[in-house]
Amino acid sequence: MMFISAENRIDSGRYTTNSQSIQFGPWHISYDISCILPSMCSTKVVCERDDDQFCQFCIYCKELNIPHFPDMVFPKNILRLSHESGAKITFNPLDALKRVSSSVEAIEVACAEAWQESRPNAGKKKQCFDWTFSTDYKGTLSDNVLVEPTDELIDFELLKQKDQILFYHDLTLFEDELHDHGISKLSVKIRVMPSYWYVLLRYFLRVDDVLVRSHETRMFHKLNTNYILREFTAKESTAKDLNMPTSQIKEADDVIPFLPLKHKVTEKLIVNITNS
Repeated sequence: MMFISAENRIDSGRYTTNSQSIQFGPWHISYDISCILPSMCSTKVVCERDDDQFCQFCIYCKELNIPHFPDMVFPKNILRLSHESGAKITFNPLDALKRVSSSVEAIEVACAEAWQESRPNAGKKKQCFDWTFSTDYKGTLSDNVLVEPTDELIDFELLKQKDQILFYHDLTLFEDELHDHGISKLSVKIRVMPSYWYVLLRYFLRVDDVLVRSHETRMFHKLNTNYILREFTAKESTAKDLNMPTSQIKEADDVIPFLPLKHKVTEKLIVNITNS
């Protein structure tokens, strides 16, 4: 049996959250949508008590080891896939940003070299922070989801079939315009069809005239099976190796098919019912 429900609610932080869900066999699939993370503490008196009752901004400050956050973070935008056994798969911006490096040498924008040449006496300050917010986040798994390598591949021919879409949404988790030098964006899509569900988590980076990068995680589950196929791919190209100006790249789909593959991992996520 499958049914869809929707609700609007206001949480303790005065966030208005819109939610929608579907029951798909043993899976309860839901997403929440809400507003952007504020740029400062919204409940200073409460947060200063240090009793674990923090606003969203203070939670991010305490949990993340990076000097600042993307321009737009949607802390309440969350996709959840919950199995009746208790197994859970979630996608949220906080866990994704925990995968951003706080020590990597930063990518330089295209104008940096020219700026340095015009100011030979200026010291070259190194940023040990990935200001592009590159993340290899693949989703958050509960302890009773077992991960093992596999050679089994996602059936992309099945994905191309024009079946009825029972449930769909595209959630933005965070986005940053890189000080007008490009785009950094993490989003997740969910699609539920009569015989399967499919998730695409995509991190896309475009630094104008420098490079283009994508990290994509795909999850595919067929109804009446006890596992999910997960495929992670990392692609990247410098701007000079692309046959198109980076400034003309408006959508990730315009360029990702042309990026060279750098890394690929295929795994099977098994729902461990015995540990429920």
